[in-house]
Amino acid sequence: MYKILGISLLGIAAIMMIPAAMPEQVDQKMFSGFATVSLVDADKNVLFEQTIHNNVVDTGEDFIIDQAFKDLGTDVADAAQFNTICVTNATSVSTGETETASTFNTANGLTSNNCIGAITFTTTAGIASSGAQTFSETTHFPAGTTVTGIGVCADGAQGTPFNNCDLGTTPLLAVVDTSNVTVNAGESVDITYSFDISA
Repeated sequence: MYKILGISLLGIAAIMMIPAAMPEQVDQKMFSGFATVSLVDADKNVLFEQTIHNNVVDTGEDFIIDQAFKDLGTDVADAAQFNTICVTNATSVSTGETETASTFNTANGLTSNNCIGAITFTTTAGIASSGAQTFSETTHFPAGTTVTGIGVCADGAQGTPFNNCDLGTTPLLAVVDTSNVTVNAGESVDITYSFDISA
């Protein structure tokens, strides 16, 4: 019995020696469509059914990206595309599925020009990138402001800079809860947003 107990304790000790911080697993991107094929008889009884997932091909990815983000193309009106990054100083940045431009704006306590609009995204190979957008304490918020997150939305043809996400026809795309960054006098913060649906 003591031998079994000793082996058990040795096993527990070995487990406790494994580092608690294991390397993070990289999330496997899953952007796909699927088709369902059903074989039915004359009475509509299903004899066979199969659902097959597929990757979206490059041309499809590019089309979706070009429709969603303001770029150099003219296929969609710019005012209806995502073209804006707004910073927030919200004490609690919500990234929940039900977040909207309205709730993002309400949580934001900045009343200055906290948004950069009219961004022309670079779109290629299923990826849209804003490039580095510079937010400074002289233009976008007072010195000493703590930036806690960003929202990606549209400017509704307001131009840049301006206050808060537009509440027009284009919805809020995403909210990012960033590390808190305090921007003091003479400082600025560069923010790049990238959206990737490449296979």
